[in-house]
Amino acid sequence: MKKNIILIIALVAIGIIGRLIPHPPNFTPIIAIALLASHLFKNKWIIILPSLMAMWISDLIINNYLYGGYHDSLVIFSPSFLWVYGPIICIALLGTVLIKKVKISNIALSSISGSLIFFLVSNFGVWISGTISIDGVLTPMFSKSLSGLITCYTVALPYFGNQLVGDLLYSATLFSSYSFALSKKAMLKKVNNFI
Repeated sequence: MKKNIILIIALVAIGIIGRLIPHPPNFTPIIAIALLASHLFKNKWIIILPSLMAMWISDLIINNYLYGGYHDSLVIFSPSFLWVYGPIICIALLGTVLIKKVKISNIALSSISGSLIFFLVSNFGVWISGTISIDGVLTPMFSKSLSGLITCYTVALPYFGNQLVGDLLYSATLFSSYSFALSKKAMLKKVNNFI
């Protein structure tokens, strides 16, 4: 149990740092953390915890410190949080199905699937509920038509490219690091048993 708590804290810290350091838009470790957690933990609540906690804590910092001047009061959850946090939960749970065994193909497929799910759901949320303030009047960013939806997804394509590359790189890094740590621990155990 203590090992799980340390892993959860480490994953949350990686997620927060990855979102706060300068990076291209959507190039963060959140999806990779959700996928690694889906492999590491059995309890579905614990599987979704690290990525959601990292998102929420970093959102608090981003919304209230970095962009605090844009808000009149403390922002606990942004108006679009369901469109962002929902796909992360789905991706973490999907990882329990796709990553039965740590293989490059499983991790790549999960990472690409995660990127696609996040892109489709979060940008649908932007289309359905996205507004901007023009002279104090909230105006939809995109028309509520098929054309508006296509425009929304088209405008978001550069972010998808960043996310796809980021998710693949972070997934490779996190899974490789964890596998290396396990193999080193196994090797040390063999050496200690030998002595």
